[in-house]
Amino acid sequence: MIIAALMLAAATVAPPKPPPPPTLTLFAQPFFRGNSVTYAMDEGDVRPGFTPHSVKAGGRWLVCSEPRFKGRCIELAADYPVDAALGLNFNIRSVRGLQPGSGAATPPPGVAPEGPSLAGSSARFFAAPRFGGERALACPNGAPEVRCARRTAEDLCRRAGYRKATNFILESERGLYYLADLLCTRP
Repeated sequence: MIIAALMLAAATVAPPKPPPPPTLTLFAQPFFRGNSVTYAMDEGDVRPGFTPHSVKAGGRWLVCSEPRFKGRCIELAADYPVDAALGLNFNIRSVRGLQPGSGAATPPPGVAPEGPSLAGSSARFFAAPRFGGERALACPNGAPEVRCARRTAEDLCRRAGYRKATNFILESERGLYYLADLLCTRP
């Protein structure tokens, strides 16, 4: 009798609901007020009709200041009630949803790199630098451009408290290019 009751209870348990699809909502006013527009898929040329002053991010998103994922790009995975947290006068002109494991773009200001590293008195070595648990993309748009990768490496080193990137390589994995073997130095 007990086994039959357990089998009946197990049969009536509903499977867990899948998570809602990722969405990104831009608001015309701070604190999620005013006109808004929501995106549920990649958009290479965003024209919301207003300058966004707050953002709600459901899931991970790459947002860029220029159309077609050019200009300054950062990764969003949280809500931003005021646009100042994204950087002064940051205009969103393209958006792309990021899947887990797709690599992290440039995070918002103040976020330092993470992951295993080896630090000395004036240098720090990251074998595979990470932001938010994801490998750091060499370029926010994922392209294998050395000049862009140099800027990304320099930014990552400054965020870690060092002055410059002395060495780095681009490492290809599943069609994306990541920073690797990054050496940050103070002098």
